[in-house]
Amino acid sequence: MKVFYINDMSEIKEDNIKRAVALGFFDGIHKGHRKIIENTISGAKNEGMTSCLLTFDICPKEFFSGKEIKLLTPKQRKISILNELGIDELYILKFNDKLSKISKEEFIETVLKKLNIVSVYCGEDYLFGSKGQGTPAFIEEYTKGSIKVNIVKLIKSKDNNKISSTYLRNLIIEGKVFEYKEISGVNYKISGKVKKGKQLGRTISFPTVNLELDEEYVIPNKFGVYLTKVKVKGKYYKGITNIGKNPTVSDSGNLSIETYILDFSEDIYGEKIELEFYDYLRKEQKFLGLEELKKQLLNDKALAEKFNMELSIEKK
Repeated sequence: MKVFYINDMSEIKEDNIKRAVALGFFDGIHKGHRKIIENTISGAKNEGMTSCLLTFDICPKEFFSGKEIKLLTPKQRKISILNELGIDELYILKFNDKLSKISKEEFIETVLKKLNIVSVYCGEDYLFGSKGQGTPAFIEEYTKGSIKVNIVKLIKSKDNNKISSTYLRNLIIEGKVFEYKEISGVNYKISGKVKKGKQLGRTISFPTVNLELDEEYVIPNKFGVYLTKVKVKGKYYKGITNIGKNPTVSDSGNLSIETYILDFSEDIYGEKIELEFYDYLRKEQKFLGLEELKKQLLNDKALAEKFNMELSIEKK
């Protein structure tokens, strides 16, 4: 997949390649997003075109609110997933003041037409241009049908909520990782490097790895222990992950993401690992001492061992 970072629309180079494009921010790349992307790829192949996806470097809501929005799929993870899904080209536009004020007509002229877009794929709620005045229908109307628009209908959850990135972010914040999988179709994942901790787990035969995130992910505000799958050096293991402030062994108040990896004993300091969340096991609590903590960890481990989780070497 070719990746293009566009700071200004004038940087978009014109050529004779016909393209089908998926439009949206695509945070989380959930079921609805994947349907749009899959339709874009298959549509492009059927018409002998190049498939591409057009998105922004930050969530537009972050630009307008001035408040940082942590993402389900930060930039590098999003790039990795899109590459795996098979998109040919990815265009990442810098969302700045100029882009925020672009008219709906100018967006079509300076972006879609310059990229030689023939087919657009988007959700029915997709809006573009200044104040979101551009709709999917306007693209066909303005271009007199020279750009065909293919709309993917919204997918709703069992409780009739629209499956959106905002809805899914709130699920993760609330610690509802099992519900996230049911609704989005994929387990929530975060990644980073293993850093050194206090190594107190070693003293009770429960050595843990402390994760230093490699990007700004949405992290559960519901502190406690989660059932996870851990990817280390291309191989998967079961894990029990504590997200919280470790009140039994620390009074610093600092947030930590600490994982005990089952059936694993290697020294992996500095190694990149990935955590895949399956379920919430219990709330974080303060124990009277390390022995009481150990008893609880043995119970957590027993639950993890019973859980049916596919473990294999990463497929290349």
